[in-house]
Parts: sequence; structure tokens; C-alpha cells
Amino acid sequence: MRFFFILIISLGLLTSCDKCNDVTCFNGADCDDGECICDDWYSGESCETKVIEVYEGLYAGGMSCSWYSPYIMRFEGVPSEDNEMTIEDASAGVGRIYNAVFTNESNFNIPSQIVSDNGFETLVASGSGSFQSSGLVMNITISNSTQGTTTICSFVEY
Repeated sequence: MRFFFILIISLGLLTSCDKCNDVTCFNGADCDDGECICDDWYSGESCETKVIEVYEGLYAGGMSCSWYSPYIMRFEGVPSEDNEMTIEDASAGVGRIYNAVFTNESNFNIPSQIVSDNGFETLVASGSGSFQSSGLVMNITISNSTQGTTTICSFVEY
């Protein structure tokens, strides 16, 4: 009986020492010594926050290229991807959407992609950008395959 009593107390002490028993970690994170160890692209005490979600929203700024200024860019996360967002050119009458892939917590690339194809002309965009202490800075190269022209545009948040 004494052995059984010591065994129960020992098991109770062992389970109470596991600091991860009452810890819930999200988005594939693991618990170590009572703390969640977040995977890339997540933060927070329980790894509940997608890192790039802080950039979602509208950005007003100037676009220097051969058309349209000022510009408004809308960033939205892609729910199925941890490091991707869409950038919608929310300026009046433009309606282009660019797909962006973050390379780290503040820099992104815009891989080459068709952004407009109306049967008359095809526009292909690529570029890169970053969120700096001064705001959003982005460079986009837009090529018109029908006319054989290329325009380089720079967006700087106001």
C-alpha cells in the first residue's frame, strides 16, 4: 500500500511540473517550458497573430510614373497563405490587383503577373516594396506587351 501511495504522489508531481499542460499554442506552434515557440510569420503569446496582418489597410501616397497621381493602395492578407497579400490599386478607375509575397516581416516582392488583359492590350507588372519607418515604399514595373512599352512607377506613402 505504501508503494502505491508513493507512486501516486510521484505521478502527481511529474504532471504538475509540465508547464505546457495549460498552454494552448496556435498555427502550428510548439510549447517549450510553458512558452509557445512560433513558426515563421506568426507572433503573440500563443502565436495567434499573422505577422503581416499589421499592414492590412489603405495607404495614400504619390505615384510617380506617366499616369495617375495621387494613388491609394489597399493591402489585404491572403487567408490561405502566411506570407502573401494582395495589393489593390484603389485609385479611381484603375482597379488593378497585384499579388505580393513577403520575404521577411517588412519587405515584399511582386512577382511578374498579368494585371490587365482587355483583349486590346496586356499589362504585366512586377516589383518590390517595403514598410519603412517613414511608411510604404513600392516600385512597380508595368510592361505593355501589345505596345512594347515599359513604365517604372514608384509609390511613396504620404
